[in-house]
Amino acid sequence: MTMWLAGMMGSGKTSCGAVAAARLDVPFYDTDVEVTTAFGCTVADLWARIGEAGFRELERAVVLRLAGEEAIVATGGGAVIDPQNRELMTATGPIVWLRATPEELLERVSSVSGRPLLDVSPDRLAELRSISEDRAKWYQEVADHEIDTTAKTIAEVADEIAALWES
Repeated sequence: MTMWLAGMMGSGKTSCGAVAAARLDVPFYDTDVEVTTAFGCTVADLWARIGEAGFRELERAVVLRLAGEEAIVATGGGAVIDPQNRELMTATGPIVWLRATPEELLERVSSVSGRPLLDVSPDRLAELRSISEDRAKWYQEVADHEIDTTAKTIAEVADEIAALWES
């Protein structure tokens, strides 16, 4: 089975997913890492070169390639925007929505540059709120499980992900 981790940037998909996968001794993939490794540049560089639509096409190809893998996969925050991704993900395994408050997300990503959707905004908190509200309908549509990661440690969230894998 493929377990898909969906949620906003900073929700813990990569850090918690990697820890859970290591504990379970299953492969872990991050769709953003898969895309950037294939092209040898950052997400921000790809967005600058090919725009969001081009990036989403590359992301869709990675989701298609990983669909059906026996693995935990952290998706990019916007992967659920694409109807093909939602269809592939729901058809190939459970989807776990990792969510946190916009304030928590901002705290987690505040020192990180290279976030194309945030780097253009003078008010990162307002932008995170807006993006979270826009995407919530898709996260809710596809989620088989929800984990609120606000104020939880990576280990605590990883334990919850691992428990879902084993259930």
